[in-house]
Amino acid sequence: MLASVLLGIVVLSASLAGCLGGDDNEEYDGPIDFVVYYETTSGIITESIQNNQQVSEEGVDVVFDFSYTKSSAGVISTFWFDAGDGSNPVMVNAAETGEISYTYLTHGIFVAGIGAIDDQDNEYSENVTIRIEKQITWSESSTTNPRSMNIDVTPDCECALPEQIQIDSTVTNGENLAFGSPVTVTWYLNNSAGEAVIESPPEQIADGQNANWKHNEFAIITGVWTLEIGLNQDQENVDISQTITIAYAADESTTNPFPTEEQTPENEEEEE
Repeated sequence: MLASVLLGIVVLSASLAGCLGGDDNEEYDGPIDFVVYYETTSGIITESIQNNQQVSEEGVDVVFDFSYTKSSAGVISTFWFDAGDGSNPVMVNAAETGEISYTYLTHGIFVAGIGAIDDQDNEYSENVTIRIEKQITWSESSTTNPRSMNIDVTPDCECALPEQIQIDSTVTNGENLAFGSPVTVTWYLNNSAGEAVIESPPEQIADGQNANWKHNEFAIITGVWTLEIGLNQDQENVDISQTITIAYAADESTTNPFPTEEQTPENEEEEE
């Protein structure tokens, strides 16, 4: 029963939310003095794929410190955070902790909610916009037929599409003194509709040399894109190393970092 009540309050709070980090706040004259500190409103997920196998992934951690939030009508009972990525809101007992941490594992521009509830059922919430990008390091070794790389640009929120796909790809023709020969490489970027967006000029790579292609694509449509590498022959092994970044416009809220000891609300009240 309590969980249902709290969830209803969260939904109501979201509808009343203002914004932190330099955005305009809605006027509020209730008893809750809402003070929240956070140093991160943007970050980049990193994923490593080797020979078509994921070997690592690291999300983006955000931390919110509510410990200076108070209520003149009672005692703060609950702090909460709604990531805006479809996950359930995180609720903590204010008597046990004043901090909430969360790890984003999907990219997008998320409108997150943060709020507090006191023991008299007073509540207050605000929104924080969080920008999460993704960078994929993808490699394949000793191949004569490079695999296509899938790039899912669909954000995990009801928000704007990424601003661009950034591509940095290198193909190396390994040195083989006995049987080595040149190989010609061409890169192809295709959108989710199966349309070829761009084709690089062919580049010949001598034995023991490499070629690099960099491209930023701005004409983004939702879905899974593909990056393909074509070789003019299948007798020469090549190594591939590429970094793909799914990047968004910098629309995140400004941070609200924890102040110095002299600037904390408690010390300011003492000075008054």
